[in-house]
Amino acid sequence: MKFDDNLVSGEIVANYKNIIVDVVLDDGDEVSAFCPEQDFKNQLYKVGARVWLEPSAEKRRRVPFVCQLVDNGSGPIFVNYKYKNQMFLEAFKSGALDEVLGKYKYIREIQPREELKYVNFELIDDDHHQAFVYVVNIFNKQGTAVVFPSMINFFEIEMFAEMQKMRHQGAETIVFLMVPREDCAHIRFVWNQDPVAAAKIYDEVQNGLKFYGYRCEVSRQEVRLVDKLEIMY
Repeated sequence: MKFDDNLVSGEIVANYKNIIVDVVLDDGDEVSAFCPEQDFKNQLYKVGARVWLEPSAEKRRRVPFVCQLVDNGSGPIFVNYKYKNQMFLEAFKSGALDEVLGKYKYIREIQPREELKYVNFELIDDDHHQAFVYVVNIFNKQGTAVVFPSMINFFEIEMFAEMQKMRHQGAETIVFLMVPREDCAHIRFVWNQDPVAAAKIYDEVQNGLKFYGYRCEVSRQEVRLVDKLEIMY
């Protein structure tokens, strides 16, 4: 996915609970920006970090910009989750995900207000077996690995229940972990961030839920999924 030419860059000078940041732009102006990813582990929106912002599409929003990229010194990290479906679909259609999803054909992106509330895509293979995919970004890093889970919410609990029903009907269910940063060698499942979330995910994996993870290549002009990362349990 290529970025529009309207990104502006600057440095974070204040952080308000990882929801809003104040940024001094390169031209000296000071603006506020919304943080799409809430960053519960306080790794992203640090004072002094470089950020690239896009104007908010919601003209009535009091905060005029949205964070797109953050760089704390280890390279740019793409933080705007609203593009995750677009990135997955571009990669799927280009063949970049064939290593794990090559047997499937694209059917549709699940739209809001459909009966299926908690998955993003429906795929199908030549034998008409369905697969349903939930796409989620993960950011938190420990050592050389990006780690998960960092938390679990009611949305995800209901998503797991919906996927259980799909598996009982013969479908495959997949959580696709998108890593929008370049500085991680693998993905690691950990218990030390949120043991309750870890226990729930561990049970779901035992019951047939599949996890795949892919690293992104990130620049100030473009972000794209490039290669599969091993998930270490």
